[in-house]
Amino acid sequence: MAEDIENVNIGMTQADIDAFLDIVRTARIMQSYLNDETVHGVANVMTPLLKLLNGVASTDLVDVLERSMQDPDMDRALMNPPKVGMYGALREMGDEDFQKGLGIAIEFLKALGRASEDIGD
Repeated sequence: MAEDIENVNIGMTQADIDAFLDIVRTARIMQSYLNDETVHGVANVMTPLLKLLNGVASTDLVDVLERSMQDPDMDRALMNPPKVGMYGALREMGDEDFQKGLGIAIEFLKALGRASEDIGD
């Protein structure tokens, strides 16, 4: 019977066996590491991140950010950022796209300020 087992070729090399044993060893380490305290800690970190992700995903923010990042002008600006001073910023105030972006930024900052009032309570 032992001879039959030795003659069976399962197509595994020593490197395959070593890799499999590494996976088993890693699983054992993870098993001993995972306990109630670790799981609770991971949940405490993931809960606010998932809430934030849900909040962002339930708005048009993701679509707007995606489209803005695909804009060729944005790509050029990322590769070679323009230097804009106070007068350059004032000059941009006449641009409709700048006005919209500034309006969104201002509303975001106001909402952030309103939300921060709840933290102290």
